[in-house]
Amino acid sequence: MRAKNSMLSALFLLAIVGLCSGQEAPTQDTPKPPEPLFVRVTVYPTASLSRYDYNNDIDIYEVRVYVELRRGSQEGEAVADARVTALAQKLDYQNDLYEKRIILEKDDLPAEVEVEIAARNRPVIREKFPLSSWLVLKDPRPAVVEAGKDLPVRWRFSRFSAPVDVRAYDFKTGKEFFRRDHEADTETLVSAADLPASTIVRIYIIQSWLYKRFLAGDAYARGSEVNVIPWSQVFIRTK
Repeated sequence: MRAKNSMLSALFLLAIVGLCSGQEAPTQDTPKPPEPLFVRVTVYPTASLSRYDYNNDIDIYEVRVYVELRRGSQEGEAVADARVTALAQKLDYQNDLYEKRIILEKDDLPAEVEVEIAARNRPVIREKFPLSSWLVLKDPRPAVVEAGKDLPVRWRFSRFSAPVDVRAYDFKTGKEFFRRDHEADTETLVSAADLPASTIVRIYIIQSWLYKRFLAGDAYARGSEVNVIPWSQVFIRTK
């Protein structure tokens, strides 16, 4: 009887093993990689000899950083809950953009900027890229100048020179009175006949062509990019 029971137990065990061997082992779902982000970083190295008036905020050097984040593509939903920093300073989220104006020491201007993006449920993105150059107006300096005289406008680049667009307008009325595009030299001249009297004049120059780099990698959606656009401004008062 004992031998018969042992044989039945063995046959039962073999039957179970046979049934199990005919079934596939359960598999675990492989986690999907996070959806790529569309990232657009725009950086303005900014040199202001003055702001808002000829004697207001003298020699302000700053990096203005704007970061756009969207899910999947340029047309995707904006990502509003990420933590974005540039030069180790946290950017503020406003109107679908992360932005920050970072004031710098005039004698310690950075040659590169590191941007860090920490979005939910995805690895942190870090990108370090060079600032191609600082564009700085040399003349005119903030001052009270006489109308009726030609006004020289001069500028310099810290590294690589490039054509610039030059603009001047009456800050009180908003009327533009001087425009030059793609100036390849480092100076131009506002004629006395064009310079308005008894007002505040804003002059600014901006590099005609931006520096662009496309971002590649699994973390980035197609078309992700970094843009660097140097510019400079000054305010003067005319008699």
